[in-house]
Amino acid sequence: MESSLIDLVFRSEKRKNLLIMLDSGSKNIDEIKDELDVTATSILPQIKKLIDNDLIVQEEKVYKLTVLGEFIIRKVKPLISALDVVEKSNHYWTGHDLNSIPRHLLERIAELGDCTMIEPDLNHIYEPSQKIIDSMANSKRVATFASYFNPAYLPLYVELGRKDAELSLNFTQSVWDHLSNEHSKMLKEAIEMDNVSLYISKEGIRITEITVTDKIMLLGLFDKNGKFDQQFIMSFEPSALRWGQELFDYFKRLSKQVNKI
Repeated sequence: MESSLIDLVFRSEKRKNLLIMLDSGSKNIDEIKDELDVTATSILPQIKKLIDNDLIVQEEKVYKLTVLGEFIIRKVKPLISALDVVEKSNHYWTGHDLNSIPRHLLERIAELGDCTMIEPDLNHIYEPSQKIIDSMANSKRVATFASYFNPAYLPLYVELGRKDAELSLNFTQSVWDHLSNEHSKMLKEAIEMDNVSLYISKEGIRITEITVTDKIMLLGLFDKNGKFDQQFIMSFEPSALRWGQELFDYFKRLSKQVNKI
């Protein structure tokens, strides 16, 4: 082979996308052109390269993956998906501290899927993002771990609790101390609800927030200087909700439940 398989797969978007598409089944040239939005002139040279390197084969009028092609693409698809997640918000992932995300979940970052970065409104820097508030409104289930907490969220949690949403809230000791001292009335109301569970976690977890509802997954991290910049990653993907719930459960196992202020 004149080029490596890595170059063959990754140095051309057309080849990469074609291999991913063929992983779902055989396609003829018209289906390939339609699904990839390419012309025959542009895709046929890429098809020839993949045939020459035994990654796809033409049988009558359709193209399909060879056994080697199936093996290669099913190994690289998770990597491609992970790269897509990171590249979409590259400066967030490269500029924030990932050390508190367990390795087994970091290796599955591709599960965040089509996520977006939420940035603060500079005119309302200390107020919660309206996009986040709107996304959490009317949720039937909310699980939050927070080591940096904006008190403006507490009324939202209390309101959701009054609507019988299932709430599981996990705060670090410093956040808990602040809330119990400065917002004891609302915290007391929440803790007395049968549908609300409260936990206290140890300090030192370098994640500002992980929130999972039946609608969204919200992840906030400290930057590499240990500061909170009000930026979040948000996803509505079912796989992201499962990923976020696993991260919340991981920290919950390291916490203790509290039943009174």
